[in-house]
Amino acid sequence: MAREYIQIKDDNGKIIGCGFNQSWLNNTDLKGLSNQGCGMISAIDCGLYLANNTSISMHDYLQLCHQFSTTIVFTKLFTREFFGTISIGILPFQICRYINSMDSIQMKAKWNGIHGHKNMLSTMEEMLSNNIPVIWGLYRYNRRITLYSYDSINDTYKATASTNSHYVNAIAIIHNDTPIHNTMIKVSSWGQIFYIDYDEYLAYVGNSIISKFCSNIVVIDSIC
Repeated sequence: MAREYIQIKDDNGKIIGCGFNQSWLNNTDLKGLSNQGCGMISAIDCGLYLANNTSISMHDYLQLCHQFSTTIVFTKLFTREFFGTISIGILPFQICRYINSMDSIQMKAKWNGIHGHKNMLSTMEEMLSNNIPVIWGLYRYNRRITLYSYDSINDTYKATASTNSHYVNAIAIIHNDTPIHNTMIKVSSWGQIFYIDYDEYLAYVGNSIISKFCSNIVVIDSIC
C-alpha cells in the first residue's frame, strides 16, 4: 500500500503499535473486548486507513472502540464470555456494517465467504494495489495457523506465534521471497507485524466448507 499502516501513539507521542493491540483494552472499561475484540480492531484499523488517518493516540482510539461497541448491534452480547470460555466474537456482518456506516469514505464492504478461496488471493492483491487493507478472518475448527516474524539479518522467516478464530489485516503480499515460502502475506495483528504463508493457510482451511465461508476476507470496493 502507498502509505504507512496505522501507528498507535501513547500520551507522549511515542509509537507503541502498528495497528491496535486488543490486549490494551484489559485496563479499560472495555475489558470484555480484550479477548474477543479482534474483529472490532480490524474494522477500526481499516476504517482509519481508508479515511487517511494513519496516526492516532491511544485515547482517541479508545473512543472509537466505545463508538463501535455502542453503535454496532450485538457487539457486547457477541463478545461476552459465557461460562468463562465460550463467546461468539465479532461477526463479518458487524465489520461490514461499521465500514459501510463511515461517512468519511465512499466504500462498500461485503463478506467474501460465499465465494470460498478460489480467487481470494487475487482479490487481496487487487485491493492492496488500490490502497485498501484486507480484513482477513482466520478459522478452522480445532486447528491453528502459524504466524511468522521476518529476520532481516538472515533473510528468513521464523515461526513466532500461532492463532485461530482471529481477524488480522493484510497489508502486503510478497511472492518468491525465499525458497521455502512462495507467498507470504504481511499482516497486522496485536499491534505487531507478522507474516502468514498462503500455502500453509490453504492447508489450514483444507476442504472444510465451514472454513471456506468463515475463514475469508472482507471485500471493499469504491462506490463512486
